[in-house]
Amino acid sequence: MKKALIGVMAPVLILTFAFSFASDPLSPGAKVIENMKFPELNWQVPEVGNQVTRTELPNGLILYIMEDHELPLINASAMIRAGSIYDSKEKVAVAGITGAVMRTGGTKSFSPDSLNTLLEFISGSVESGIGIESGSASMSVLAKDLDIGLKILYEVLRYPAFDTSKIALETSQIRESIRRRNDRPGGIIGREFSHLIYGDHPYGRILEWADVKDISRDELVAYHGKYYHPYNILIAFSGDFETGALLKKVKKIFSDWPESGIELPPMPEVAYAPNPGVFVINKNLTQANITVGHLGIKRDNPDRYAIALMNFTLGGGSFTSRLTGRVRSDEGLAYSVGSSFGINSRDFGTFQAHAQTKTNSTYRVLQIFKEEFEKIRLEPATEHEFETARDAYINNFVFQFDSPEEVVNRLMSLEYDHFPPDYYRTYLDDIRAVTIEDMRRVAEKYLKPEEMTIVVLADTTRISGDLREFGQIKYITLEEPKVD
Repeated sequence: MKKALIGVMAPVLILTFAFSFASDPLSPGAKVIENMKFPELNWQVPEVGNQVTRTELPNGLILYIMEDHELPLINASAMIRAGSIYDSKEKVAVAGITGAVMRTGGTKSFSPDSLNTLLEFISGSVESGIGIESGSASMSVLAKDLDIGLKILYEVLRYPAFDTSKIALETSQIRESIRRRNDRPGGIIGREFSHLIYGDHPYGRILEWADVKDISRDELVAYHGKYYHPYNILIAFSGDFETGALLKKVKKIFSDWPESGIELPPMPEVAYAPNPGVFVINKNLTQANITVGHLGIKRDNPDRYAIALMNFTLGGGSFTSRLTGRVRSDEGLAYSVGSSFGINSRDFGTFQAHAQTKTNSTYRVLQIFKEEFEKIRLEPATEHEFETARDAYINNFVFQFDSPEEVVNRLMSLEYDHFPPDYYRTYLDDIRAVTIEDMRRVAEKYLKPEEMTIVVLADTTRISGDLREFGQIKYITLEEPKVD
């Protein structure tokens, strides 16, 4: 793998250097680099059954294992089929608190303080958490400390103690985060944009102190008991071990966790309901923060590769992208500008374009966004834009697997997310199959100017120009959070 990385490092660095000249196609550097030719990347992802071992224990626990003897370290990452996506709005905070306090609250054999002291003594770490659509746990220890590391990981997963003082500490930290959530412009606009797009779906929920303050230890224990079973857990191991010896240790520790089935609740579906308009949030800031977007696609959409290349050209390719070229390089209106188009979301993800600009430049930035959205929908990309986007994705591919830990975690994630096992083997071919016309076609189909939700966070007294040109204006009042 390291030889493969070295083999592609030079051309990738050269291409990255070339990107900085994209806005000036006549520059001498760009001319030299455009005439350079490099062979197509031909690198094979390690596969389950060859470099990576997949094993299912009798109790249903699934293991992904990859040896790496370069350093005397061992890493483990667990994925648990859990998440706040399964919970009602009234219980929105239970999952996150459960995930945090599973680690911080100690276990059957280790008090919180003794667990911290022990991990510090062996220079190791064990962490846990629960997000919207998955739970997680991790372990990193020196190879000589594998036995104690496995015991801690096992007890965090199976026997968390949920110390009440640590529950109180976690809830107080959440309270402080809620109290200060209007301090960061990025947090404000991200939160409000998601809520406007998704409403009360778990993707768009806004956490309030009322959702947190009355959560009890019994609720955390019940949540853990509902979701944490071997059949519902996958663990990836990488590092300095012999596979057979590791399996023997894992089986010895985890085998007394009895098999038990679990029927996951249905995930709520995102309603495809556009919410167009200009949503203005007034705050005394020196800059305007702008986010523009709408609902996008699900990860099983066959156009996902063409969409990725299209968005790279539009705003995802840093200095090579059109939005950056016009807003930042040509007109000097923003330092931070770009776009993203989520292609890996289980349900509908989002398309977003964003910028931070001088407040009196808000109108002009929105004009440019509108013009570039229309242009990429109507006109094909240039050959240079197409090759730059395609080459960037192809050459970046190998760096997604730059360590055995990355490899084994990505392969395990395919199973967790129900992706086909040959997803990475066909990835480069899928990227290479995209055409210039495909990029224009998906832009026309999936970029929808009439559905754009436009959020502007700024000192409204300093905005120049009539924002009604971009849609009906609606005002969002930025209220102080209630944390009493």
